[in-house]
Amino acid sequence: MSEIITTRNYKDSVFVKLFNEKEKIIELYNAIEETAYDEETEVDIQTIENILYGPFRNDMAFEIDNKFVVLVEHQSTICNNMPLRMLLYLARIYEKIVDISVVYRTKRVEIPCPEMYVLYNGKEDYPQESEMKLSDSFIVKDDKINLELKVKIININYEKESRILKDSPTLEDYSYFIHTIRQNVSKGMSRDEAIKTAMEDCITKGILKEFLLNYGSEVHNMLFAEYDREEELRIAREEAREDAFEEGKEEGKEEVAKEMLRKGAQPDFVSGVTKLPIRKIVEFQKEIDKEQH
Repeated sequence: MSEIITTRNYKDSVFVKLFNEKEKIIELYNAIEETAYDEETEVDIQTIENILYGPFRNDMAFEIDNKFVVLVEHQSTICNNMPLRMLLYLARIYEKIVDISVVYRTKRVEIPCPEMYVLYNGKEDYPQESEMKLSDSFIVKDDKINLELKVKIININYEKESRILKDSPTLEDYSYFIHTIRQNVSKGMSRDEAIKTAMEDCITKGILKEFLLNYGSEVHNMLFAEYDREEELRIAREEAREDAFEEGKEEGKEEVAKEMLRKGAQPDFVSGVTKLPIRKIVEFQKEIDKEQH
């Protein structure tokens, strides 16, 4: 299967940077599914241009053993539209990997089986494991469901002591690293000091030592950018509530929506705040992508 190349200028999250290699992916997947794939297992890492996640790429997609796996690290509030977002993401993937001409042949086209996961690392108190279903969003609620998509959500916060942290040393180290940064901030440190102190602490303890020594400056900048994005979104959300949403101020809503997208807000989040249709938000995102190229 050929690799899907994105033309968009994404900024990887630390999570993606850390796990974006075959050995780490196999370790993580084994921990999630309690499998025993070895390092000889074939893994095809996929990257797709995705308007659903903003300019910070916190998602990973890969094929392993005829299964197509999508992993998203999530540090903010869990979005109830995650199954719908995953469906749109998956449609993009299949559109890229399947030759459209074979769809019209009589022979059945075989496709990788999808598996969707969210690794939750936010500050809210969330269960160790839970599940979201696409059918929960259907307007008509009955027993006849013709399309379903399930997203498994796993809480990877260090203090939750999830099973997969024990089964994936790299994930446990990453979780500890983020936990330490937050603890430092809670002690009154600036973001810069909190990140640097956490990095020094982890290196001293041998936690992510090689990764932090090799990519220390990049990791620091990534984390700073992620925190800046969170703050910008918080301010944008407040401004949106204060200024832009009186009845009839459609133009004001659109301008705020575009500004939120430029700052990295996800389209479904922007739609929820502005009350504009998701289709319109997606059109705005496409316009912004063209501006940035």
